[in-house]
Amino acid sequence: MNDRIFEGSCLCGSLAIEAVGPPLTEGYCHCESCRRWHAAPVNAWALWKSARVAVLRGESQLQSYDTGASHRHWCGQCGAGLFNRKPRGLTVVYANVLGKSGYNHHPSCHIHCDESVLDLKDDLPQYVDMPAEWGGTGQRIR
Repeated sequence: MNDRIFEGSCLCGSLAIEAVGPPLTEGYCHCESCRRWHAAPVNAWALWKSARVAVLRGESQLQSYDTGASHRHWCGQCGAGLFNRKPRGLTVVYANVLGKSGYNHHPSCHIHCDESVLDLKDDLPQYVDMPAEWGGTGQRIR
C-alpha cells in the first residue's frame, strides 16, 4: 500500500480528489465542530501530508470555510464535504469519501472525547483532546 492512490468524489461527482499512499494516522473525532459540520455524532477521518492530497477535477466547484483551526472544503454544487486542511501542511480527508476506491478505515484512536455525545464501545484509546505527540494533553478517558 506504499503508493496506492485512493480516489473519491462528492455526491454529484463534480469534484474528485485523490490521496496518495497510506495515511499518517486515522481515527474518530468527537468535537463539536466536526459534529456540526457532518451533522453526525462522530467523524471518521484519515490524515495525510497536504502534498499527498489533490483535487483531480472540479476545482471551480470547491468551496471552503476557515475556522482558524480547520479549513473545511466542500462541493459548491451538492454540498458534500471532502477534506479539511490543517496547520503544518496536513490534510484530513473524510474517510467515507475514499471508500469506493478501496480505502479501508483503520482508526487508531478517538479524539476530543471531552465533547462526545456518543460513547462508542471499542478497544481504541479515547483522548480528552488529542495525543501529546499531536499537540494535545495526551490525557485519556480510557
